[in-house]
Amino acid sequence: MRKLLPLLIAMILALPLYAASVEGGIPIRGDLFWSEEELAKMDFNAQLTDDEREYYENTHIYLVTASPADPVYVYFGHAGIAVDAPDRDEIMFDYGSFRFSDGFYINFILGRLYYSCIETYASYRYDDFIRNDRTIKKIELMMTPEAKKATLAFLSYNVLPENETYLYHYYEDNCATRPRDIYNATTGGAFKSWAEDIECGTYRSWSTLYLSKSLFFNYVLNFLQGPSVDKPITLYEATFLPDLLMKAIEEYEGSEAETVYQTKSREALPEHYSLVLDSLPVLFATAVIILLTASNKKWIRVIAHSISAIIYLFLAVLSTALVLFMCFSNHDVTYGNWNILILPPFILALSAMHIASLGKKERRKSIAFFSRIMLITTLVLLSIKGCFLSFFIQDNIVYYLTAIILYGSEICATALSSYRSIPSSHLQYAQDQ
Repeated sequence: MRKLLPLLIAMILALPLYAASVEGGIPIRGDLFWSEEELAKMDFNAQLTDDEREYYENTHIYLVTASPADPVYVYFGHAGIAVDAPDRDEIMFDYGSFRFSDGFYINFILGRLYYSCIETYASYRYDDFIRNDRTIKKIELMMTPEAKKATLAFLSYNVLPENETYLYHYYEDNCATRPRDIYNATTGGAFKSWAEDIECGTYRSWSTLYLSKSLFFNYVLNFLQGPSVDKPITLYEATFLPDLLMKAIEEYEGSEAETVYQTKSREALPEHYSLVLDSLPVLFATAVIILLTASNKKWIRVIAHSISAIIYLFLAVLSTALVLFMCFSNHDVTYGNWNILILPPFILALSAMHIASLGKKERRKSIAFFSRIMLITTLVLLSIKGCFLSFFIQDNIVYYLTAIILYGSEICATALSSYRSIPSSHLQYAQDQ
């Protein structure tokens, strides 16, 4: 019972960490530009003079998208609004600009993602996309001259130094949702009404697909996201993705986007993707490594214990980061995350035990004891999830599978190690009997 007490205390302490993940505690700037609030003040039907009408009839406004690329923050692609007016070169308005300065990293950790809207020559942006071999598409947005005037006024107002900053959100407020909101305002809300009638998966299903090129980032970012990204969404919400926004507008307007540039090297996204299936080879390899800690050869045991320690250290750091995001940040997608209970920060103890096993005496009994408790906990939580699927909607089977394979392998490795430690004379006697 004395051995069990510390682990029980740790498990009890993990529950408040889950319960403490509620919205909001980090103050944000009060001078941010809130798109929908400002758009509501605009008049998209204001009367024009004859000269103004002629000018805006010859002005063309486009949605421009660039396909996904590297690094990870452009895995989802990019969207901007281009304006081609009679009296100047084509201009691009981008809502995806940020600077690695002014405390960017600490603000990122705290969930205060301060992004900006910038205005540049469209030709510069096209050249940049082509240099990175990204497919470029553009479609003219069907607007009345009155709506074009209001849109251009809004964009020009938004790039002023005092208005350029907004609070970025991965799904709800990004480089694609801001152009979407502007376009919706020009239709008087008709685009939103149309798109909200179409069901379109979940935020997680889409983000997992777009992260499919990197198993590491897919596994890590899915681990950090809680059940809020597993609720069914509409096509309007799914247009946080530039590609989907382009397709939605194509369908809504009944027209086809122009391909400005076609990639020569980047592969298209797969139609279907499963993080579970993609993770299985790595999980099975991990199980083999843990089982090799029971090898008869010392050098194999040393390598296996070392790799096992690194694996648990990685998971403990990831879980600790989740605690910080859940309890001390504005990253609302991490709130209420059940992964904190099946792969908690204190699995760092398993890393320490594997390191200790590199010495003269292995810590197999301690590892097996800890793993047995964690395996039972994981199976109980999985059973509860199975009984109440409508409540426990978080799509985290891959992490249950990770926990079961890890803890189960440790228990099997201990059994093999115990078998290995029995003197051969005793084994022979047992076989004779």
